[in-house]
Amino acid sequence: MISNLTYAEVINDIKIKGLQRVEPGVIFDSIPFDIGDDVNDIDPSQIIKYIYKSGQFRDVSVEFDSGNLTVVVSEKPIIASIEFNGNQLIQEDKLREGIRQVNLYEGAVFDKQVLSNLEKDLSKSYNSMGRYNILVNASYRPLERNRVAIKVDIDEGTLTRISNISINGLTKFSESDLLGIMELKATNILSWWEKDDRYSKSSLSADLEKIKSFYLDRGYLNFKIVSTDVSITPNKKRLTISIDVDEGDKYTFGDISISGTVNEFTEKDLKSNITIKKDEIFSSKEVNRSSSNLGKYLGNFGYAFANINPISKVDEENKRVSYDFFVDTGSKIYVRNINFIGNSRTKDKVLRREMRQFESSWYDESKVARSKFRLTRLQYFSAVDVDTAVVPGNTDQVDLNVNVTERNTGKIMVGAGVSSAEGLMGSFNVSQRNFAGSGNTVALGVSTGRINRTYSLSYTDPYYTEDGVSRGFQVYKRDRNTAKLRGIGTYNTYSYGGGVNFGIPLSEKDFLNFGATLDFTELELTDRSPTLYKDYCNKASASGNVDCSANSVAFDLGITTDTRDNVLIPTEGMMTKYTATVTAPVMDLQYFRLQAQSEYYKPLDDNKKFTLKLRGSLGYADGYGSDDMPFFKNFYMGGVRSVRGYRTSSIGPKYKNTSNNRYYTTGGNKSVLVSAELFFPVPGLKKNDSFRLSTFFDAGGVFSDNESLSTAEDYQQGEIRYSMGLGVQWNSPFGPLQVSIAEPLNDDNKDRTQRFQFGMGSTF
Repeated sequence: MISNLTYAEVINDIKIKGLQRVEPGVIFDSIPFDIGDDVNDIDPSQIIKYIYKSGQFRDVSVEFDSGNLTVVVSEKPIIASIEFNGNQLIQEDKLREGIRQVNLYEGAVFDKQVLSNLEKDLSKSYNSMGRYNILVNASYRPLERNRVAIKVDIDEGTLTRISNISINGLTKFSESDLLGIMELKATNILSWWEKDDRYSKSSLSADLEKIKSFYLDRGYLNFKIVSTDVSITPNKKRLTISIDVDEGDKYTFGDISISGTVNEFTEKDLKSNITIKKDEIFSSKEVNRSSSNLGKYLGNFGYAFANINPISKVDEENKRVSYDFFVDTGSKIYVRNINFIGNSRTKDKVLRREMRQFESSWYDESKVARSKFRLTRLQYFSAVDVDTAVVPGNTDQVDLNVNVTERNTGKIMVGAGVSSAEGLMGSFNVSQRNFAGSGNTVALGVSTGRINRTYSLSYTDPYYTEDGVSRGFQVYKRDRNTAKLRGIGTYNTYSYGGGVNFGIPLSEKDFLNFGATLDFTELELTDRSPTLYKDYCNKASASGNVDCSANSVAFDLGITTDTRDNVLIPTEGMMTKYTATVTAPVMDLQYFRLQAQSEYYKPLDDNKKFTLKLRGSLGYADGYGSDDMPFFKNFYMGGVRSVRGYRTSSIGPKYKNTSNNRYYTTGGNKSVLVSAELFFPVPGLKKNDSFRLSTFFDAGGVFSDNESLSTAEDYQQGEIRYSMGLGVQWNSPFGPLQVSIAEPLNDDNKDRTQRFQFGMGSTF
């Protein structure tokens, strides 16, 4: 509104009427003139426009009389409260967070148009969750002092489910082939768990990209999604999806060449990184992989910012695609500084000693990647990221910023647990894997169970020398009572001792370990102990050793090769371990023990959702000189870490106790184990790096050169036991947990089976 405004006077005064909460300065800042200005220079419509632009007023008028300019305003109300009703799927704090982004919150200026936008935005949020019959009603109620109360009523409705998905225009592949790669599915028997029949626009877009990639990776260069149609029933409870495609023709690769600035590299060197071959079926994935390989290869020689541009040339007549990989290496990059960020507890030197990329040297992509892997493997950090920052004013220098998020490395545990072998266990453990930020490990542990009681104190310095030689000490006391372990030849041991060990890195993946342990063990036998055990003890006593002592000085040597991508939940790589233990002929025991163990992991898809694990082990042990192999150092098999479905340590030669006609496993000096296991994610859940399921097949056996170890009828030395089943692997806060439900495949009436088993701890 504009009134009484003439263009022949000078402004003597400016007055503002109608303000309640808005400061006068808001209006004065909006008016582009001041007292003393000529009215002829003023456009009154612009005054009103500027004031409206502040968003604080619903009505503005301007009056001019006798040199006095008066601005009359009516303020918009303030939101006093916002109330939500009917929301169950989306928590109220999430709703408030969302509407705040559109300036709707308590204390904000109220605008009726915002309510309409609110209804639309909330409906879209529920649509993305598969609910299309959502009803949102936003209303307001005036309050005193120019305030309003907003009420949002929500009827979340029911899920809109996909009743059918059809793909039209197919001649090269079946509809089932394509439906199988899509995340969205028509309602089926597993939809209640998978939740894959809930439509969302983003999910459909992702599935269309998957279909396109499927064809582009199989030679169909000109594949197109012609159209998509989504139809919803009137009650909005069901919808159908129709996809029309044009598959096009199949293409093969033609000539492959490399051009551009290649500097010191030969064409042969560069081409060795290209995975595509002439006359092979065209695949966009292989083109991208080749470009990535070239970039990484050049990065290993300092060219951190090399640009690879694959230029295609299509021969439509012969349906061939030739590629020229144009290479621009750019400048060779020099690493100036390596900065560590986020390590408030861990000392810089602990991180720096893991780095394989050094300061004041050429950038090396492989060394940067290896450095990140080594830092992650420490398990001191929940996240490790390496950023490359160009040094200002120097195009050939970069700084590496290593950002880490520290996790708690100290642990105090007091409590109880249950094991399928041990039963109820009590425990008290204090450990610090990064003691005082030094990277050293200190651990004190007490654990009690039906079978084992252990008290231990250990200390490990992973960098005893600057070259990475580790040194560790341990003292312990262990008591073992096999009478509680059903089906095992009975004996008790009471041990205490200590040891020292060293580890030497031979390469990035190869390690040598050696050490010595002084052990004092007292054997105790019962009336359930096999005769062989008693004979061993009597022989020891006859030699002058009282109470069947079994003291020893043992030397250990091991070589480990480890290329796994993760220590606890591997998906790729291999671990092989060879160990040898021999006792010195200066105390009671004289024996040696050899073992070879191997694990191989192979991802079966690009996302590593499915991983094949192959595992095997061999063991051989024997006494030397005039001593027999100590029976309590025998190999045993069965349980969650070997052949699942059989009780712990129950496989192998068996002794028959004539007093109760029961059979007890005595172990043996030879063992063999093979296993195949397929890991996969929990259906309906995203890939989880700490939790996965598996299906497995196990086979293994224990044998003995001493035939008197077995007094069971019909026992055959070469018998192997088999099982298959399902497993769970979880990297829990308390340690790696394994659970299995297994079915023994060839057990007999002397075997002890146990279909459900679980255990906590690492395999090696």
